[in-house]
Amino acid sequence: MELLPLAPNTPHFHAALRLYEAIHGERPASTEPRFRAHADHTGYRGFVALDGQEVVGFTYGHDSKAGRDYHDQLHADMPRSVATEWLTDTFELVELGVAPDRRRTGLGTRLVDRLLEGVTRRRVILTTESDNHAAQSFYEQTGWEAVHEPFVVSGVDMTVYGRRLA
Repeated sequence: MELLPLAPNTPHFHAALRLYEAIHGERPASTEPRFRAHADHTGYRGFVALDGQEVVGFTYGHDSKAGRDYHDQLHADMPRSVATEWLTDTFELVELGVAPDRRRTGLGTRLVDRLLEGVTRRRVILTTESDNHAAQSFYEQTGWEAVHEPFVVSGVDMTVYGRRLA
């Protein structure tokens, strides 16, 4: 298994979009602009996992900054003390996707570890659907803690997870 950078305008980028579609049922045409916009954010890092020529996983994230929709929505929704702790000097893990037949093999952990290597922020946050118990279990088993819930996005209850890096 090889981990390579996830960068726009590469075959691996388009393969990651197709994998995202397979996992979430969302069309790449609607996902691609979001992935591209995130790649332009300060502190962007992303990786794909290749098994031969097949992309079987991906992850990416960037620095959390005031003025960006996600950061500002979280800040407005969280109690002040939680926002101060978890949205200061923070990296956002935006996406983690692993092909269903590759789950529970350590690939998700490997992708997250690689993504966070060298991140200089003190904390990292992410959100996952509150009823996605498999994802919640994965994050909790790998050192994340639920720091705020519910965080409602487009009518869906989400749980905000955080992890201290330093």
